[in-house]
Amino acid sequence: MKRIPVKNYFILAFMVVITVMLTFVAADFYNNVLRKTTSIYKYANRLKAGEVDEYLDENSSVIIYVADKYDLTKEEIENALESKIIEHNLYNNFVYIDKREFNQKLVDLFNNKYQIKIEVDRIPTIMIYSDDNNSKIYYSVDKSVIENLDFGDIK
Repeated sequence: MKRIPVKNYFILAFMVVITVMLTFVAADFYNNVLRKTTSIYKYANRLKAGEVDEYLDENSSVIIYVADKYDLTKEEIENALESKIIEHNLYNNFVYIDKREFNQKLVDLFNNKYQIKIEVDRIPTIMIYSDDNNSKIYYSVDKSVIENLDFGDIK
């Protein structure tokens, strides 16, 4: 049996460490550079599908923004919405749900429990939810819709 020199084990260990380090650097580069999001998500609380019911039970008025977090073509819309959030100090009342989380179970929850009729395929959508059943939905939102939104009822 042929004997393997010890230096080959060190070379192998070095290559494994370098490979692992390059993997982490590439993942960080992808998440921070290639997969950019708009700045609105700094001001929004993210809700997962399973958390929506509990969140709405605890809060009397909420603005729910449903959109694709990584769709940068909506940046102008989201910048206008961000300005509204800052202007009306709605940090605690603004949440977003990534459209990938928006499944049939969540649609049924809104339709049945909260009597809010939702159409999933018209994204981005803004829902202004109030306990007093005065909820409003805005589908396929654009900048002019956001500029005309009234957030006076949100507390």
